Amino acid sequence: MPYSDEARDIQDWAYEQRHINVMVLAYCPETLAWLGEKKAEFDVIIVDVDHVGGVHAAIDLCLGIRKSRPNSRIILLSAETERDDFGSERLAICDGTLRKPVSHSRFVDALTTH
Repeated sequence: MPYSDEARDIQDWAYEQRHINVMVLAYCPETLAWLGEKKAEFDVIIVDVDHVGGVHAAIDLCLGIRKSRPNSRIILLSAETERDDFGSERLAICDGTLRKPVSHSRFVDALTTH
């Protein structure tokens, strides 16, 4: 499924450097069903808001992920957000939002401090 180069870079880096399993979800007609078929546990699931059909689709997807994968951290990526955000008011949906383009240092900071 297609997703941004930033998300792919983060996915590759996280595994190579820290052995963290990251799943990047972009457009897939049945994303939650597809994810449900996967036997692996994911430490982090990145949802690229710009590639899942908009904010409302991303929220619905994240709520479904929270229900089916409660131990996975969810990080949203978006070029449309004004800044990185890790406020507690969004915890029902995600653990944080990173503004694209995302640097490795900001991604590491998101994983280690939030």
